[in-house]
Amino acid sequence: MNISTVTGTTAAVYVSDAVYEKQLTKKSKYYANIIIWTVIFLYPLLAILDYIYAYPIYQALFLTKIIIVVIIYAVYDISVRLGKSKDFALHTTFLLISLNASIICNIVTFDIAPVFFTAFASLAMLFNLIVFWNPINSFVHFFTTLLFMALGYHLLNTVSIETYITQGAGLFIVILFFSSFIPMARYDIIRKNTLNNLRVKQTTAQLNLLHEELIEKNQQVEISNSRLTGLVMQQDSFMAFVREDILSFVRSINISANAMRDFAHEHHRLHHIEIINENILRLKQLAELFPADHSALSSDIALSLKKVNLLASARAVANCLINSFGYPDINFSIDPQKQWPTVQLDQLYTDQILFNLFANCFKFCNHNEIIDCRMKERNNRIYLIVNCIPPGIAADSVANEWESAIVTAQSLHKGLGPGFYIGKLLAEKMGGELIYHKNQTHNGYVLAFNL
Repeated sequence: MNISTVTGTTAAVYVSDAVYEKQLTKKSKYYANIIIWTVIFLYPLLAILDYIYAYPIYQALFLTKIIIVVIIYAVYDISVRLGKSKDFALHTTFLLISLNASIICNIVTFDIAPVFFTAFASLAMLFNLIVFWNPINSFVHFFTTLLFMALGYHLLNTVSIETYITQGAGLFIVILFFSSFIPMARYDIIRKNTLNNLRVKQTTAQLNLLHEELIEKNQQVEISNSRLTGLVMQQDSFMAFVREDILSFVRSINISANAMRDFAHEHHRLHHIEIINENILRLKQLAELFPADHSALSSDIALSLKKVNLLASARAVANCLINSFGYPDINFSIDPQKQWPTVQLDQLYTDQILFNLFANCFKFCNHNEIIDCRMKERNNRIYLIVNCIPPGIAADSVANEWESAIVTAQSLHKGLGPGFYIGKLLAEKMGGELIYHKNQTHNGYVLAFNL
C-alpha cells in the first residue's frame, strides 16, 4: 500500500513502500555503523578502569576486551561483505558487552563494583541513545542482561543479594530499564522524519516539473500573444489603409455623380459611368482582401482541452491581480453552495482570457466604481458577467441588464485595445465569446462558453 499525503487541495504526494523501506534501511545502517565503530574504539579504553580499580587482573580483562572487539569487527565485516542487515552485528555487540559486564561486575570486590556497574550502564545508555531498530529488541536485551547478571551472581559472587543490589546492581538495572524506552521514541521520530523527508523530496520534484511545464506554457503564450498582437497591429494598419481607399473611392464616385448631373452630353455621362464602374470594381477587389472568417486569425493556436472550473479560475486570476498589482477588490456575488459545471477549455488560455478581461476592466473603470462578478447558467451555456457599477447604484438592480444590453461597436470589431481583442479571439477559438456592452448606468463584460 502506498503512503500518501495531500499537498494543497488538488494533488497528493505518494511514497511507495519500497522507497520508504529502502530509506529506513539506510538510516538503520547509518546508526549501526556509528554504534559499532564507537564500541570498537571506545570499549578498549575501559581498560583504564581495570588498571586503576582491578590492577591484579587488568591484563586478563584488557585481553577479554580486545577479543570482544575483534569478534564484533569480524561479525560486522562479514555482514558488510555479504550485504546483510547490521542487526546481527548489533545483537552480537550488545550480548558480548552484557556477558562481559556480568562477569566483571561479579568477580571484582563489592567496594569497587559500583564503578564497573556505572561504566557498563553508561555504555548501555549510549547504545540505546544511538540505535535505530524495533524497540522490542532493546527490551529483549534488557531481560537477557538480567539473566546474565543473575547467572554471574550465582556462579561467581559470594555477597548477599541485598549487598549486591545496593553496591551498584540496582542502579545498573534501573538505568538499563529506562534507557530501553529511548529507542521507542527514536524509532517513531526517525520513521516520521524519514517519511516527511521523502514527501518533501517528492513534492519538490513535482514542483520542479510543474515549474518547467509553466515555463514552457508561458513561452507558448508569449509566442501566441506576439502572433496575435502582430495580427492586431497588421489589422489596424490594414484597416487604416482600407479606410483611406474607401474614402478616396467615395469622393471619386461623388465627383463623377455630380459631374453627370452637370454635363448634358451623352459621351461625358458615359465617361463618368465608366469611372463609377471602375471604382465599384476596385471596391469589390478590396472587399475580397478581407478574410471570410475572422476566427482564421487564431487558427494557429493549439488547444489542450480539459475540464476547467471557470469560477475558480476567475477567483484565482482576480486575487492574483489584486495581490500582485494592488488593483481594487472584486465582489463575487455568487452563491457558494451552488455546484457550477466545468467546461472543456484550455486552462492556460482561459487564464489568459481572464487576465486580459480583468486588466481591461481595471484599466477603463473609474477608481470609485464597484466591480461586480456573477455567474449564470442558461441555454446550455455558462456566463461570467463583470459589471463596473458607479457609486449609488445597487449591484442587484443591474445584475440582469446584460441580457438586453446592446453590444458596442468596439466589442464587435476591434475591441477595447489589443488585450481585449486577443482575449476575444482566444474565447472564440474555444467556442465561446467575449463581449463588451455599455449601458446608461454602467459598463459590462460577458464571457460565455458552451457546456
